[in-house]
Amino acid sequence: MGGVRGGSSGPMVGRDRELARVTGFLDDALAGRGCLVLCTGEAGIGKTRLAEEVAASPAARGVPVAWARAADRDSLPPYGLWQLALDEPAVRGTGDGQSGVGLWSRVFGDAERPALADGADSGSAQRFAMFAEVRRRLAQAARPSGLLLVLDDLQWADEASAVLLADVVRQLRGTLILVLATYRESAAGDTSAGLLPRLSADANTERVDLGGLPAGAVGDMLLAAGLPASAEAAGVVHSETGGNPFLVRELARMLAEQRRGGLVPGRVAEVTAHRLAQLPDRARELVQTAAVAGNSFSAGVVARILDVPVLALLGPLDECQAAGFLVAGDRPGDHRFSHALVRSAVAAGLSAAEQRRLHAAAADAIEALYEGRLELHLAEVARHRVEASLPGDRAEAVAACEAAAGVAAESLAFEEAVRLYRQALSVGEGEIGENDRSRLELALAEALHRSGDLPGSQQTAAGVGRRAERRRDRGLLARTALVMEATGVPEWDGEICRICEQALAGDDLPDGLRTRVSSRYAQALVYRGEYDRAGQVSRDALAAAGSAGDPVALVDALRARQLACCAPDGVAERAVLASRMLEAADAAGSTWLELWGRLWRIDTLFETGQLRSVRRELADLESCVERLPGPLAQLHFLMYSATLALATGRFTEATQLAWQAYKVFSDMGHPVAFGGCSAILGQAGLHIGFGRSGLIELWDQIPAHLRVEDVDTTRGVATVFPALTLALIRLHQGDRAAAEAAYALAGPVRSWTPSPALRMAAWAHGLAVAIRLGQMADIEFLAARFEPFRGHHVANGAGPGTYMGPVELPLGQAAAALGQLDPAIEDLRTAASICDTNGTRGYAVQARVELAAALTRRQAPGDRDEALAALAAAAREAGQLGMVPFTEWIGQLQAQLRAAAAGDSPLSPRELEVARLVGRD
Repeated sequence: MGGVRGGSSGPMVGRDRELARVTGFLDDALAGRGCLVLCTGEAGIGKTRLAEEVAASPAARGVPVAWARAADRDSLPPYGLWQLALDEPAVRGTGDGQSGVGLWSRVFGDAERPALADGADSGSAQRFAMFAEVRRRLAQAARPSGLLLVLDDLQWADEASAVLLADVVRQLRGTLILVLATYRESAAGDTSAGLLPRLSADANTERVDLGGLPAGAVGDMLLAAGLPASAEAAGVVHSETGGNPFLVRELARMLAEQRRGGLVPGRVAEVTAHRLAQLPDRARELVQTAAVAGNSFSAGVVARILDVPVLALLGPLDECQAAGFLVAGDRPGDHRFSHALVRSAVAAGLSAAEQRRLHAAAADAIEALYEGRLELHLAEVARHRVEASLPGDRAEAVAACEAAAGVAAESLAFEEAVRLYRQALSVGEGEIGENDRSRLELALAEALHRSGDLPGSQQTAAGVGRRAERRRDRGLLARTALVMEATGVPEWDGEICRICEQALAGDDLPDGLRTRVSSRYAQALVYRGEYDRAGQVSRDALAAAGSAGDPVALVDALRARQLACCAPDGVAERAVLASRMLEAADAAGSTWLELWGRLWRIDTLFETGQLRSVRRELADLESCVERLPGPLAQLHFLMYSATLALATGRFTEATQLAWQAYKVFSDMGHPVAFGGCSAILGQAGLHIGFGRSGLIELWDQIPAHLRVEDVDTTRGVATVFPALTLALIRLHQGDRAAAEAAYALAGPVRSWTPSPALRMAAWAHGLAVAIRLGQMADIEFLAARFEPFRGHHVANGAGPGTYMGPVELPLGQAAAALGQLDPAIEDLRTAASICDTNGTRGYAVQARVELAAALTRRQAPGDRDEALAALAAAAREAGQLGMVPFTEWIGQLQAQLRAAAAGDSPLSPRELEVARLVGRD
């Protein structure tokens, strides 16, 4: 069941109210209302003691308890706190067998490592996969009896562990898990700055702030120590200690040892120095050495520092435990100080020179003890090297920090990598050369980007770039360019272009590096809207990569070229690029590259209307996703599956898949969560109604940055979609004035600048609104945009979420709206035939009803019979597919045709036109 971690003795006093409160939260968690409880307060105030008391109750009730302690600042390996938590018996799965490093390797290592030029996406996907696996293991451990997870001394956790905790906390509601974390808010060297506000702001977090004990509770503690506890004595001790239980206990211990009634100052350093003097020499030397080693330490490391056998420490260790300095550690063979304040006080009694000597010896001891398996101890080595370093001799410390940062980055602990790279730069300030500084700063910029700190990454990379410009160092400019990711922000993308242009100005770059910089240049040009230039640069880069024989350069070039030709006219070339990416994936053995190749291929199949082939490709994609556990790959599969379901008229399935994807997106904190779901629900709503599709429900949750009044439609990408979608919703609700206002917020149609991949989608959504609002000039303009793409289908050139039938369908709709009935009827007949062939049932219904409406208006010989036949076929399908708006429209058209045949139409032509529009909405 897991254990209650000791170190404390005697009954807890003065905390009945806090204990009852936390116990209440535990009861809530066991009822399915999991949460995080943050227990905060100063050092020694009793946070750990309260956690021990809380943990005793569920352990007695058969509820599993797991305990993990962040024992030392900057000494834990990446995700070290969670490595300890998952290794607890209460959490470790029955099939895990192994523990420690082996267990964490199973959590982290099951997902494929990034290969070649997989880029930041693959690292993010791996991290999402790892976070999801940790959550899964916790949820599994909580079934069926619940779980109490205690995270002690959270202020010393590595930042990556803190980020993972924040992710876990977001998912706690509805679970049987209570996470109880102790946190010293004012801890010096707190590496999780901002963590407390982040966690406290979460709806799943409760805070319990501990203050000093009242004088009465101090008296109880004195009595428990066998000391006089008059109100006056308790008052004096309370005044000296502020009611801090640790200080009271230490002071009481010293008074008991002195056997006198007089009081001594309650400062920890003085009390500890007095107690330390009572130890035998060997025990005192051990505890002083251990104080430098850390709050928690291995006897093997301390033995190496002291240059004695481990067995020689057994006696002194017992003496230190008996004196209250040490307690048993969390793992066999480990020990820790009874309190961090004790360790700090012991260390403070050592001279600066002695501390540096011991830190250097500790680093040497760790390297010797863990030779060949040092990775998990590099952060600890770095801490000791930094503390041992002196001005003019910082090289070892810088190297240790850089090595630890590299391992942190490889372990997806990007925040920890950021801290260590910054520490390397700080320690080496004024002593490292320009090349070393630039290398460290570029590594820092990449780690910042992967951690989500885009402004910090950009600022760091730009600084390196400016220095490289002054030195005219094209090699450094090239390496800087590869760290800079295009974002769609014109100023930043312009900076990338400038750096790339300068790097490429000479002929001295190696071929592979030149190709990669050219690829990055092409990507930035696409984001800047310089599509022609991007096309030429990406073509040249791909040609160079093909002849260079550099697999990394080839993958970079393929990605750049795919981005550069993602407009509708690039579909044929993108099909070739997809095949080449799959070949590169096979050669590299990379499932990530295979994923991208398959996604690119599916894009082209949607664009060419080959939906049966899409179905087959999705089966292959699912196999690929199964080899890439984690939400990002699963997300792609869900969204492409939803798009196919939408295209083939399986609207309920499409909306269900879209909501599933939305949950995955939201759990990941992904910025496109809303847009991806809205696209599917909106297109389904055009066929089954926006209320039934769930779009209106979704729009009640629209993020602030996507609110129509706040979106800058001049910034391109997907910015017109919020306004167009809102206009369609208002039309559905019968509010034409609000629809016109929303449409106006999209800006003049000629000013729209959607990304090339989304042009078809933007044109189709815009046309749907313009037709309903009777915006004839806009209809004519948008129809002209579609005209060159007859034979294509309305889909995205990169990414899922859009399928709106063959291009002939919007062309036919536009021609009908413009009164051009003959070409409209021809296009709508063609659209219906295409939809029948490729199985797009919903769009076949729409094409036939639009066709019938145009035939009804034209009234040429044979038009009535053709219209009735089209409506009869559409009615059967619309009823089966739940296309209620179209079923209503079909009924209106059939009634109109019957009335016309009888020469007795109940509606005027204008009323018939209004009825047609209402039926479509």
